Amino acid sequence: EGLETVKNQLNGFRHADVWEHPQPIKNELLPVTPLPPDIIPDCLKPWLQDIAHRMQCPLEQVAVPAMIMMGSVIGAGCAIRPKQKDSWMIIPNLWGGIIGHPSTLKSPALAETLLPLVQLETAARKKFQEETEDYTYKIEAYKIIKESKISQLKSDMKSNRMSMASQDIEREMKAVEPPEAPLCKRYKTNDATIEKMTELLEQNPRGMTLFRDELMGLFMTWDKQGREADRAFYLEAWNGYGSHTTDRIERGTTHCDNMCVSIIGGTQPSKILRYLQKAIRGIDNDGLVQRFQLFVYPDDLKTWQLVDRHPNKEAQETVFKLVETLSSMDFVKYGASQDEDKGIPYFRFSKEAQELFYEWLTELETTKLRGKEDAIIVEHLAKYRKLMPALALIIHLIDTANEIAEIDVSLQAAEKAAAWCDFLELHARRIYGMAAHMTLSAANILLKKLKQHKLENGFTVRDVYRKDWSLLSDKELAQDACDELVRLGWLREVITEPSFGQKGKVSYTINPKIGGES
Repeated sequence: EGLETVKNQLNGFRHADVWEHPQPIKNELLPVTPLPPDIIPDCLKPWLQDIAHRMQCPLEQVAVPAMIMMGSVIGAGCAIRPKQKDSWMIIPNLWGGIIGHPSTLKSPALAETLLPLVQLETAARKKFQEETEDYTYKIEAYKIIKESKISQLKSDMKSNRMSMASQDIEREMKAVEPPEAPLCKRYKTNDATIEKMTELLEQNPRGMTLFRDELMGLFMTWDKQGREADRAFYLEAWNGYGSHTTDRIERGTTHCDNMCVSIIGGTQPSKILRYLQKAIRGIDNDGLVQRFQLFVYPDDLKTWQLVDRHPNKEAQETVFKLVETLSSMDFVKYGASQDEDKGIPYFRFSKEAQELFYEWLTELETTKLRGKEDAIIVEHLAKYRKLMPALALIIHLIDTANEIAEIDVSLQAAEKAAAWCDFLELHARRIYGMAAHMTLSAANILLKKLKQHKLENGFTVRDVYRKDWSLLSDKELAQDACDELVRLGWLREVITEPSFGQKGKVSYTINPKIGGES
């Protein structure tokens, strides 16, 4: 046995002398362009540019969550009907987030951008506490008045001074109305069961924002056995309308008229690849990923500079006031139409904006959705039927709250919305393109594990996928990754022929020039 070990070591040394230098894995991302500042609503621009500059991050990293936030405070309070006569209605709640590596300041950028929403919740909690204290006194006063009324009625009837039918007594008692219990206005949540979310939506009919710093944690929750109803609930809530009723023994019946949820968060490229892969391969493809129309994967800034200055307080206060105004705006007073059934108020495009939308929609339907695109791109772009009008409405209402808008959704708002769609399409193609080159992505991950010495000489494909590493837990992808590293010179196949009833196998020898990585 000792002699055999020495022979194997010598054989390894001999092979090390003839290993070629391995080739790099070229898995380049498709190009994207920086977000043009001109398509950002004017009153948001100074605030967003200030945050991006102080954090030294791409502008889209703060602009995207800002637009989702604006759509969330409008929510089901207002809609747009994109066609001039049709009743087709779109609610401006949006889903999206930031894709980037751990060092790209996703979390700080999201936290800074969502501060106006946090401020709204803080003010709402303070108001609720004050109203709850007042309610305590009001309910006690109501009890005293009610008991006094009952005593009076009993006394009058006993003394035969009055004779009342039951409906008269009911009328007298109804005249003593109880005080209305206060409700704490909510704007966002980080985690909620569908029963609790239904309750929140019942109390907050404009809708809710679901914010998760790591979106894949949310996705994984929906993947769990027994949580299929959660996934279906949120898929429906993307539309922003429609009612939902839950019946539970302990909680009873909870009903909401508007299923309106906005979703925002961040994730890393390697973590989302699994879900992109499923969508592309048609495995459990229910359109979940495609609903995240505002997903962006920006390039890192080419240069970095040290910035240490106070936030732009004036710009910040302008946006805080804007968000507060939108959250309580009576849209009918600002020109929104409303049908006789008192449903959701809505706007329409101006004449010029209507022409632009028809041109845009025609190009989308005839060129992009019926061209020679990959199925996953078509599925994603089909959701832009909602995206463009929703963005146009958000931009219009921001201008309205800032008192610079016309009654109808303007041409300028429609042009900016169309430009946003062009910008987001580039990011969608980059993100799905990243998944389309899944083999190279898997090979990259496997190479990183090899540099970290997570595998030893003689490992097999089975050893790889049993590790349950991201993207490599799939047997076929693990095999493809090994084949790619063999082709590039990082690995060599060692084929053991079957003998003595044993099955043959393929194992892999690692290039000794691979180096290491902490």
